[in-house]
Formats: sequence, C-alpha cells, structure tokens
Amino acid sequence: MTETNTGPADAGRTFSRRAFGLGAAGGAGTFALFGANPAHAEEAANTDPAEYSVDVKAYGAVGDGVTDDSDAVRAAVAAALTGRRGGIVGKEVFFPPGDYRITKADTLMWSPTTGNADQVFGLRYRGCGPRVTNIKFDTAFSANADPTKNNLITAAVRLRYTYFEGMSFTSTNPANNFAYYWSVDSLAGTPAHPEYGYGQNQYFVYRDIEWKGSWNRVIGVDGDAEANNNSEHHFVLCSTDTVSKYTDAFLTCGVSDPAGRKQQDQFLNYYVQSCNFALAGGDFFKFNRGGSINVYGGSWSMVGTAAARYFVLPYTADGDTTAARLNVNGVRFEPKKSADQRVIDCGWNRGTVTFTSCSDIAAIQEASAFHNFHRYSGEGGRIPIVRYQDCVLGGYHLVNAAGTSLQNGKMIYEGSRFHHSNTAVGTAGSTAFLRYASAPARYAFRDGWNTADAAG
Repeated sequence: MTETNTGPADAGRTFSRRAFGLGAAGGAGTFALFGANPAHAEEAANTDPAEYSVDVKAYGAVGDGVTDDSDAVRAAVAAALTGRRGGIVGKEVFFPPGDYRITKADTLMWSPTTGNADQVFGLRYRGCGPRVTNIKFDTAFSANADPTKNNLITAAVRLRYTYFEGMSFTSTNPANNFAYYWSVDSLAGTPAHPEYGYGQNQYFVYRDIEWKGSWNRVIGVDGDAEANNNSEHHFVLCSTDTVSKYTDAFLTCGVSDPAGRKQQDQFLNYYVQSCNFALAGGDFFKFNRGGSINVYGGSWSMVGTAAARYFVLPYTADGDTTAARLNVNGVRFEPKKSADQRVIDCGWNRGTVTFTSCSDIAAIQEASAFHNFHRYSGEGGRIPIVRYQDCVLGGYHLVNAAGTSLQNGKMIYEGSRFHHSNTAVGTAGSTAFLRYASAPARYAFRDGWNTADAAG
C-alpha cells in the first residue's frame, strides 16, 4: 500500500505581504492574518492529523507483540517520505500505543544509492511514550563486523534534522544495532561506500526514548577519510533499563578504524540532558574521534558488578585539540563495588575534561576496598586539563603514568570532598585519593572539604 503526499494544500501558492498584514497597515497585521481572508478559513481550520501524520496501523501494523510488523512499518516510513520537496518531509511516522515486533534490518530507514539527491530533512518518529509504544527488534542475526549490517536504521548520507519521541526500543540479541550513520564529503579517492554517493547525516534529537536489553551498539557515527561527521545528537529525558548491556557501546563515534581519518573529528557535538542511564555491562559513550560532549543532570547507575564504563575516550595520535572537550554537570553516578567499573577511562592527550557538582559515592560509601573509578592514561606525555569542581568523589583517581613524564595537562580539584581518603596525592599502592604510576606532578588541590591544599 502506498500513499502520495503532495504537501500541504497551500504548497507552491504565492502569498503577498498584504495578505499577511505586512503592508502599509502594519498595525492591523494580526487582524489581517486571522480574520481578513475568509477564502482560506476552511484550510486554516484543517487540523486532520492525516494531513501531517502517517499511522503505521493504517499500513497494516498490528502492534500485538506477536505479528511481524516489519513490512507494514517500512511501508509507513516510505509513505512519509513520498512527496518530499527539496528533501523536506511533510509527514511524521506515528506509532499508536502497542508492541510492534520488527524482525528485518533497515525497517525504520535504509540506505539510498543517490547520495544528496535522496536526503531526508525533518523526519519524525513519534510514539505515545516509553513502555506505551514499544518496538522490539526481534532478530536472529549473527554477529557481523560490517557496521552497515544488523541495523534497525542504516542511514548513509541520508538523514538531517531527525527526531525520535516517546517510545521504547528493545533488543535481546547482542548482535543488533539501533542506528548506523555514515557520512562522506567527497567521492574523490577511494571511499569505502561509493555506492551511497556523498553527503552527511546531521542533527538528531532523541526525546523521551528508552533503549532496553542487549545490543551490539545502539548508535554508530562513522565516516570516510573525507567526512565532517556533522553529528549533533541531543538526548533529552532518555533512559536505559537495568539489563542494558553492549558488545561495542551504546554510542560509538568513529566505528571504523580512525587511523588516518582526522577529518572525522570535526563538528562532533553531543548534548545529554536529564537522562537516566542504567548500565549492566559494556561501554556507554565511546568517542574514538573526540568530540564536544555536554552532559547536564540525571542519574547514571551501574547494575551488578560486570565490567562497565560510561565515558571511554581513547587516545588518537592525529586528534585535534579543538575536538576534545567533555563537560559533565550535576550527574549522580552509581558505580558498584567492582574493580572493573569506571565513570571515565580517558586516553585523550589533549583538550579538557570537567566534572562540576557531580557525585559517584551513592553505591560505594561503605566499600572497604578502594576502587579506581576515574582513570587517565597520560599518552605521549600528555593528559587533558582535568578539573573537578564541587564534587563528592569515592574510591581513587589514577593517572596511569609517571607524573614527571607529563609535559602538558593537569589534574585540578576545587571545592571537592573525597569520601575514602583525605590524603591528596600519592603513588600507585598508596592510600591517597589521586595516584600516579610514580612521581606525582601536574596537580592542584584547592579549598577541599577536609584535604589540605596541595600543588605540584
């Protein structure tokens, strides 16, 4: 079943400034707009949702949790894409309350073969709320190293200004991926996927979305050597459940081997606001190509004692200083009593890391053993400028290098409280809060709760 969307009734019609009250009688503009054009009164009053929304049930989706709704959902998405003008979508894809079982890859989006000519602007996937609208990606896929496989969404040079709102996505197969976004600026040279043409994926908003269960990867951001990964991603009021675990990570920026792909580190902007991210195992945010990452509020808790990391910031030899910035503000972290769990594991040798008004002691207050929840590698004699302001911190922090070998970067603590120790600095094996592999250097403690000021 298909539907042709020719756009709103007024599309293509020319409106004069006078019709909108923008002529000489500017003071009567409001009256002119709403009351002086009775010929369009019927059109203006048209609020029929069918004009702007494609209901997946109108295309055969059942939503009973048993029926395979893959083909019906894909047909609804195709209908929403029909009739685009300049790539702009005129309709959203709407999922009424229900449990939609999807068994086929690329059901929510598939890769084009015409590049920029087939881009999609402004597509919205909307449900009625997490655990009210539920989409289960129910597959028997085997693990696949090709990131273009096993995806619910494969968007090669296709999606810009895309919105997801009010639904839950569930997987019980650790080979499944939610979305893969591939960008490439040019077909010069030998791009990995010349069949896709060229273009970008850019600007995604996930609002009131829950991801549940086991995945290989939820979101993969990737690109060729010629790719500004214009990957603005906004997560607002999102969550994961208490059994969420990942083979790769919840989000990986730079899925392909990033060596020699320095261009990929441009325009990597991430915003996370008021989210509750539970983590039962694996990595959460992995930024292989750096990025500008901003996190505000929320409660992030680890479940059980399996190995888990929230922020994984690997070292890249060709990284750009301007594209390495992590700012975390007002988050309550809950690592458990495990030596294999970390809030941050940072290999950056550039940029800045800042935690402001955060806490990580909720689940470890009475732990008798010290655990290392924040680790900095000190690659190539450098660490970022690392700053903790007004934080309550447990366990100990580690710079896994000799302090005297560092030429750049610094560990700075201001107005913070250290729950398990009031000794500022020491070497590995000591009982200090901040430990270095040897010879502490490039640190500063100021105005601590019960720790004397110290610098070195």
